[in-house]
Amino acid sequence: MIRNSKIIATIGDATDKILRKIVEGAADAVLIDSYYGNNEQNVERIEKVKALREEAGRDLAIIYDVDHIYAKNKYKLIRIDEENVDFACANDVDFVACPFVGNLEEITKVKELVKSHGKNIGIIVKIDCKDGYDNLDDILEISDAIMINRDELGVDISYEDLPGIQKEIVRRANEAAKVVILTTQMLYSMVYNPRPTRAEVSDVANAIFDGVDAVMLTEETAIGDYPCEALETVDRIIRTVEKNNAVDAERFEVEGYKMSISHAVSMTTKHLLEAVDVKSIVTYTKSGTTARFIARYRPNVPVLAVLPDRESARKLVITRGIVPYIEPKMLSMEEMLSNASEYSKEVGLAEVGDSILITAGQPDTGKGTVPPTDFVYISKVD
Repeated sequence: MIRNSKIIATIGDATDKILRKIVEGAADAVLIDSYYGNNEQNVERIEKVKALREEAGRDLAIIYDVDHIYAKNKYKLIRIDEENVDFACANDVDFVACPFVGNLEEITKVKELVKSHGKNIGIIVKIDCKDGYDNLDDILEISDAIMINRDELGVDISYEDLPGIQKEIVRRANEAAKVVILTTQMLYSMVYNPRPTRAEVSDVANAIFDGVDAVMLTEETAIGDYPCEALETVDRIIRTVEKNNAVDAERFEVEGYKMSISHAVSMTTKHLLEAVDVKSIVTYTKSGTTARFIARYRPNVPVLAVLPDRESARKLVITRGIVPYIEPKMLSMEEMLSNASEYSKEVGLAEVGDSILITAGQPDTGKGTVPPTDFVYISKVD
């Protein structure tokens, strides 16, 4: 069974000797934090992850957690450490995770710095303070993903308000078709124990019910005594929740957004899924936008996103319900329709006789490997 919700594992001293198990295991992405190592150690970790994912044939994403500069009082964040961003670009990671330092200009600077390096690196903004929550709409507009850091957010917001605010942030990210990651103390007891508490299991399960794209383990895998067990445990919890509890798609109705081609295709797909029994959705997309718009409606079948390159594929591995597939060739509409069945069978999402829903939403940009076309089509796998 395909697991829809994704798992991110933080890399540290505890995982250096078992990195192969992490890369080949349940993790969809790894986060490398400058806090858990110096530049030399982190370069080694990045290179090792790249080699292992290539060996395993996996499009596992690498996230680099950039540092920040404090004011003299050591409490107020004033800017993001640009040297960390340069380091991330030099080492070709897939995402950078940035703290929100109280103004959007710092996030814009990071985007411009990444662009100046000629890199296509996704920007994840941490919602780790009240300013981040207050500026959430603007952050969603300029970022590729957000990360709810409950530990630090809980310093600025009273603990009794935090659960409701967490649900609200997840909902608003879903509406904006932006990836939302939940982190901090997901299975914290497993830093020292081989089993989680019942409260932790419920915490992970409720995050999946709320609609997060991914949960991230931090100390559990970075410095814990049971990193592999923690990863296996969160994988089992998510699979069990998804198997026994279908997502209520009506909770993810989206209103008031401009009707782009990608939006129109995703809306049509959602309504067809309500009327037709299909095993999977195959969507042809150059950048991943159409796939993300479809995924935000939380369909109860997986979305096979056909992309032109691995760089684009790794941008989607932390999005709920999406399975990336690489097809570098330019395809005609007829080839898209005929190849979709083969792709679905190859990755185990459909069998002969199953129905699949095939979509594309690609404007004419004059470049790329997907021709300018948009359609929604239902086909039988043969």
